[in-house]
Amino acid sequence: MFMKQLTADNLMGVWSLVPTPWDDHGDLDIQVLRHDVAYLVGSGVDGLYTTASSGEFFALDDAEFRLLVDAVLDEAGKVDVPVQICCAATDTRGFLRRAEHAVELGASAVQVILPYYIQLELEEAFTFFEDVARVCGNVPLVHYNTGHAKRTFEAADYLTLQDRVPTLIGTKLPRDEPLWFTEICRCVSQMSHFCAEYAFVANFVGGARGMYSWLAVTNPRLALVWYYACRDGDFTEAIRIQKLVNRFKLEVKTTWRGQSDAAVNKTDAMLNPNMHCGLGVRAPYFSNSQDELDSARNWAEQHFPELLIL
Repeated sequence: MFMKQLTADNLMGVWSLVPTPWDDHGDLDIQVLRHDVAYLVGSGVDGLYTTASSGEFFALDDAEFRLLVDAVLDEAGKVDVPVQICCAATDTRGFLRRAEHAVELGASAVQVILPYYIQLELEEAFTFFEDVARVCGNVPLVHYNTGHAKRTFEAADYLTLQDRVPTLIGTKLPRDEPLWFTEICRCVSQMSHFCAEYAFVANFVGGARGMYSWLAVTNPRLALVWYYACRDGDFTEAIRIQKLVNRFKLEVKTTWRGQSDAAVNKTDAMLNPNMHCGLGVRAPYFSNSQDELDSARNWAEQHFPELLIL
């Protein structure tokens, strides 16, 4: 479906999350999903990823997962913006069902979360990756090295895994720990390592090739400006934006009732008038309120106005 084959060399830039929208009955809202994806792929971001924690993979049954993947890949494919489909399950068979569908529909890469209910032994995790690679064939893999999976990888683990799974081209390393991030980049330079926002400048200096981004749903223009500032060596500008992003986290986002990734990132998205995903997340997780969204917008108008300038 997509013209560009993702490799460790060309996997870079700003990749936006895609929130999963629910309608008034709590069902998957495909029309809104298509609208939001169409907006994001036209915003200039380098790619999209979906059905990770921000996309509420844990709240989707297999039928909903298939409908969502079909819609996202169809919309993104119209303009050839690459998409990573994140797959996760509590067992290998459940994971492979989702990965097979993503591959059949033309996903640019499969983002891998390890089975997460019972912590895997390290060899179990390596074997799981080998099983995933066999099903995905030539479609590249990206490891979402999330603590929610309990088993996380260190640099030495990736050195072992890259020999056993050559199609593993990258990582998503969400911990805001620059020394840890830099060590993985230094030791495992054959992969493309991405981070999130709150230590982005330090991680970029340490070897990050890009970010998997909530900021891109709030303001894709600003996310790209920030990335380009780092890429072009304008660290005065990059650090200025970093301070504002972190201040927004500390003074605003930590006060929201809903603290799941999905609740936080839907509130991020709804600061952007072009996003229609809504604030609601599926129970048992708390959603944030319109009052909290309005308060965040008021704060940004006073302290971080460029967050709202699209």
